[in-house]
Amino acid sequence: MTSIVRIVRDWMRGIPKDVPLDYSEITDNLYIGAWPTKYHVDTLNSLGVKLIISTILETPDKELGQPPLQLVRVRGTDLGKFLIFPTSQVMKGVIAALPVLEAGDGVMVFCKAGKHRSATLTACVLVGMGHSADEAISIVEKARPGAEIKEAHRKRIESFEKEWKAKQGT
Repeated sequence: MTSIVRIVRDWMRGIPKDVPLDYSEITDNLYIGAWPTKYHVDTLNSLGVKLIISTILETPDKELGQPPLQLVRVRGTDLGKFLIFPTSQVMKGVIAALPVLEAGDGVMVFCKAGKHRSATLTACVLVGMGHSADEAISIVEKARPGAEIKEAHRKRIESFEKEWKAKQGT
């Protein structure tokens, strides 16, 4: 069942339940999107997505976690200019994404609008793939022009880069 929060939000914005999925391809198999629902499962399957990473607090539709899809939830929130996105949650998302991408399968990272938390986590995935924080931010902003990587998001990505390098021993 679709979250009541999502239903009310879409109703207030006049968004029909069958609106196409709002997403951008960041790399061959890495995507950023705005909150998908059960109505987007066919689109996700057609993209080759096997892993969906939710960065929202609300519970996504259960269909997003049914085979062949896997759903991983990483909790974070934006409070104005502040970002609450614990390292443990970012690390959880990156560690889940990398083997899927290495296998050649698709990963969709989403938040409510596909602009902030999803862009932050996607940049962190790119860091995990070997890009610098600056390169990752540039790749995300180029591929998803609506992405808004603000100062707090940038600091989270830069902090993650340091933590990732320390974890990898590089």
